[in-house]
Amino acid sequence: MTVYYANEQAQRADVPPRLPGNEGVGGRSRWYRATIPLDAPKTSSTTNGSGVTTSDPVVLFTRPPGMRFARGFITSSVSLGTSTISIGVSGNPAKFKAAATFTAVDTPTAFGVATLMAAAAKAASEDVILTVATANLPTTAGAVLIIDMEFIGP
Repeated sequence: MTVYYANEQAQRADVPPRLPGNEGVGGRSRWYRATIPLDAPKTSSTTNGSGVTTSDPVVLFTRPPGMRFARGFITSSVSLGTSTISIGVSGNPAKFKAAATFTAVDTPTAFGVATLMAAAAKAASEDVILTVATANLPTTAGAVLIIDMEFIGP
């Protein structure tokens, strides 16, 4: 019988065995939250805009170096209608989540890309952005869109 190991555990089969050396094993989980008020999104800490349009990127947070993507959640207090949203970085706007509509209300919905979740941690930091296409985001009074993302690192 052949014994197979997950990538993160393969060092155990070495002779002599080694401890797993991957941030995915025993690494620290770090969550980043981005809250976007749909009726008055921030253009600075003291200034609000009037709504996110299809030409407006939204900077969610900066992922620090050495962190590997684990998963994300989208929650909205209103349906985003026909707006499509993607989550990524400059030059790859769908790196973490491909463009799609989001109509669930008050229902945290998970997202992730398996190949990215299995990839090694990035050495450089990067700004994570939300990109809107097809239609502007709704501007319902008091409505919020929340993006939570988990990263694993040393």
